[in-house]
Amino acid sequence: MRFFTLPLCTVVAAALVAGCSGGNGSTTTPAAPSGVTGAASHLVNGKFIPTWTKSGSLIPAELRPTGHSHPLHGRAAPMGSMTGGIYASEFYGSDVFGYPHNNQANNPPSCTINTGMAEAQGIAADDSANLVVPEGAPNLTRGIYVYSGPTLCGPELGMIIDATGQPDDASSNNAATGSIAVANMYDAGGAGSISICTLAGGCPTNLTNSNMFEVASVLMDKAGDCWASGATQSGTATLTYFAGCTGSGQAATGYQNAYYGGLDIDKNGNIVSISAFDSKLYVYKGCNPACTLVGGPFALQGQSLFGHLNAQSMIFAAADFQYGQIDVYHYSASGITYWYSFNNGLDPSLLVEGVAVAPRSKR
Repeated sequence: MRFFTLPLCTVVAAALVAGCSGGNGSTTTPAAPSGVTGAASHLVNGKFIPTWTKSGSLIPAELRPTGHSHPLHGRAAPMGSMTGGIYASEFYGSDVFGYPHNNQANNPPSCTINTGMAEAQGIAADDSANLVVPEGAPNLTRGIYVYSGPTLCGPELGMIIDATGQPDDASSNNAATGSIAVANMYDAGGAGSISICTLAGGCPTNLTNSNMFEVASVLMDKAGDCWASGATQSGTATLTYFAGCTGSGQAATGYQNAYYGGLDIDKNGNIVSISAFDSKLYVYKGCNPACTLVGGPFALQGQSLFGHLNAQSMIFAAADFQYGQIDVYHYSASGITYWYSFNNGLDPSLLVEGVAVAPRSKR
């Protein structure tokens, strides 16, 4: 497998990738889908939730850190009073930490949300600085939790059960009252998908495409279109476009990422795409479905699966699982410049994987 020959991949601290899904010409071959063990295995809020035979993490078992029992460390902190900021989360932890927009001093978290969940991977903020946290553990609730903004670490607004798949990322313009696009690493059919959910109505819609054997990230833009970053069964990185977040989707052409990874969109409508295991950032125009590369690939400090822009699209924050920190860059479509990193309150052994900037990029 190509995965084991890549130096960056062997310094593993990620919780999301199976076989380090490869790019053009990759020889990586993920395991065949195993589906679900039955129609239902336990009851949550009156709904039967299936138990999945797939792992909650896409990282190969051979490369996962040892000695973890998925501790829910639950450090307590007061509710925040500042407006917006940067959120960080750990795969093996149950907390989401709130930091100020500028944390060059590497101060500890200003506030903490103890979610009580397990295996959160990608987290996201919406236009109003509401926070969306998917729970990815395959045999637990698999809830999508929404916390109120614009105050950092605001109260929980509600939770949706994603009975269709294993959620690992989300994107929304208005998570409180509007649609939330949820990336399912795998769904009941054994391949990746996108669920379209609301707090009021649950997740009635599931979007699939043959290019999405695994799905790592999802993006919803202000027009209500969706993109999924994923990989084929042969390991080729893909981007799939869903006009209006509906239909069967179209494979984006001109997509050059070597690996899948987090998605965002800047104020000019350019798609910002992380290539996780070669530590690169690409910037594309269009991708509906034809992509034009307008910037990059730009080198990141370490390996990151997820990253997000601030409201002005001037700052890009990446969750650096390789070094256990949040890396902050000055951003433009023509280049990024490393600014600073912070790690106070974060535990590298718990896999620093999720990051959100609240409010999100205004596009």
